[in-house]
Amino acid sequence: MVRARTTLRGHIESVLFPLSLEVLGASEEEWRSATFPDLASKFNFLTACIEQFERDIPSSELTYLASVEDVIRYYKTPVARPKYIELRPQSLPLNVKNCDGEY
Repeated sequence: MVRARTTLRGHIESVLFPLSLEVLGASEEEWRSATFPDLASKFNFLTACIEQFERDIPSSELTYLASVEDVIRYYKTPVARPKYIELRPQSLPLNVKNCDGEY
């Protein structure tokens, strides 16, 4: 499990390192602590992240992403399964019918 997290962090960093140099003009030594100088840079950086990782960032999280390190932390966080996926037909309320495409 620790190795998987290390590999994941390495993959995230290998994608974000060149991106932070290109989009944010960060230095190679301090690229993780680079912040977004303006909203356009933040938009361009996060849009590229969304395309690379194929994982959207909800608007409720945007306020908390102020640096590249914050973005690394966000993409390291596992995606929680929505509760409705965990519902099974036997656990549905009586007033909810499970439709299998038949009407």
